[in-house]
Amino acid sequence: MRRLVLGLTLVVAASPSARAQTETGDQLRQAEDLYERLEIERAVPLLRQVVATSWPHAVTQDQRVEAYTYLGASLALLGMGDSAAMYFRSAIERDPFTDLDAQRFTPAQVALFRQARRLTFAVAVRPVAAGRVDPRTERATFTVVTTHRASLRVELRPADEKGAVELFHDVNDGLREVRWDGLLPDGRLAPPGRYELGVVGRSQLLARSDSMRVYFTVAHETPPLEDTLPDLSPAQLLPERLLVAAGAKDLIKGLVIAAGALAVSSVAVNRDLGRGGRALAIAVGATAGIAGVTALLNARHERDLPANIAENGRRRVARAAANASIAHRNAEKIAETVLIIRPAAGVGP
Repeated sequence: MRRLVLGLTLVVAASPSARAQTETGDQLRQAEDLYERLEIERAVPLLRQVVATSWPHAVTQDQRVEAYTYLGASLALLGMGDSAAMYFRSAIERDPFTDLDAQRFTPAQVALFRQARRLTFAVAVRPVAAGRVDPRTERATFTVVTTHRASLRVELRPADEKGAVELFHDVNDGLREVRWDGLLPDGRLAPPGRYELGVVGRSQLLARSDSMRVYFTVAHETPPLEDTLPDLSPAQLLPERLLVAAGAKDLIKGLVIAAGALAVSSVAVNRDLGRGGRALAIAVGATAGIAGVTALLNARHERDLPANIAENGRRRVARAAANASIAHRNAEKIAETVLIIRPAAGVGP
């Protein structure tokens, strides 16, 4: 129940604004219907009401431009050229992309509109459209305009970098599409982030300049990359040298055997052992001790193990080759990166 009440409250709260815009839209449609029926004298008062400061309803920018345009066209048909040009200029100042279709308006109306464009200088750039751009085969397209002949510069600037990409710098008159290959001045692919698209123009007919900027974001869409393999750990490699510790172990082992043999020869008193058995035990112990000392002496001079060194080299080469292959595949995937462009909040002179 509470949700229903809240929903009704929001609808009621939003209704005045929606109704206000609807009132303006209805007024414009009525005026345009009268214009199409050539009832110009009845259409003009309705249009003037929409642009008047006393109009009680909300008017969007597009609705205001539409009203000014039809006012200019209506007054042109009534032979009021100066007033028609004034209203045309008001429409152009608010939206430099405004134009008259020569198929729908008379040559006299179009001529007055062009005159208004020559007397009004403004530049504009349309909001950036969302899209996917493959820099290898495609280009991002930005639409700009000057109301008449002017020197125009179009620049793209990353929000967190000082360098700008100059997309266009030349004389321009009217509508123009400017393309971008997705690269920065140093040839790098544009990194993800926020970008500013700015246009600056200086009229060649009037001593006036104008500028505008809009914003958009860039994101990357790249196939998943592979991780390179880590360096081989000691556990994955064979020992390449004979260590001292190995000889020490052999020495201890030999001394233990020798001591054991001597102990047995000392305590054994049965008749079966005899002198020959004792001599044999002493010989065994001495041999074991000598073997241990010999192992220690040999281990003190560390020796390379060529077979192990060769095998470790082979393993390292194989690991390096695997990582080189992974790096190559990753580079190919990075080269397939697609730019995801989306409009961002922010617009200004």
